[in-house]
Amino acid sequence: MPLPNKSFYFIRHGETDWNKRHIIMGSIDIPLNDLGITESQQAASILKKEKFDAIISSPRIRALKTAQVIAEQVKINRPIIINTQITEREWGDAEGKPIDPTKDLFNDEDTPHGAETFSAFTVRVLGAVSLILLEHNCPLIVSHGGVFKALADSLGHKNLQALNCSPILFKPAKNFWSVHNLVNESLDF
Repeated sequence: MPLPNKSFYFIRHGETDWNKRHIIMGSIDIPLNDLGITESQQAASILKKEKFDAIISSPRIRALKTAQVIAEQVKINRPIIINTQITEREWGDAEGKPIDPTKDLFNDEDTPHGAETFSAFTVRVLGAVSLILLEHNCPLIVSHGGVFKALADSLGHKNLQALNCSPILFKPAKNFWSVHNLVNESLDF
C-alpha cells in the first residue's frame, strides 16, 4: 500500500524501564522513566525548528507523554490527536518477557502465540499513516519502534531502527522515500 506523497515527522517515544531491560511491551502500558522525560524535552528542542501541522500520538502512555512534552515546548495550537491504529504491535505471549535473541522479531514465522504477524501489523500501520497523511499536510507521528520498523521496511529501508526520542523526517522523492535523522545527519538514508 503506497503512502500519499507527503513529508511527515516521526518520533519513537522516550525510554522506559522496560526498554532499558530489553523487555517486550507491546500493548502493556509502561510509563517513561526519568531519562525518557529528558529525551522528550531534548527532542522538543530539536522539533521547535521544524514545521509540522499536527501531533498524532499512539494512546500508550509512553508515546502520549512524549507527545505532551513536545507539544508543551513547541506550543502547537492544536490538541494532540490520539490514533489507536499507530499503537505498537500486539506481541501476545511475548509481552512482558525479554527479547529472545534467537528469534527474528519481524519474521512472520517467528510470531509468538497470540501476537499480530508483522505482515498484518504493517498493513495496519500503513493504512493508519495513509489516512493521517490524507488529513494533514505534514504531521508529527509519536509512536513506537515497531511502527517505525514497519514504515521503514515498507519504504525500502529494511535495516533501520528508531532510537528512543530521535526525531525522523520521512520525505518522498521521485522513486523512493528518504529518511532524515534530525539528531545525527550521518544516519540519513
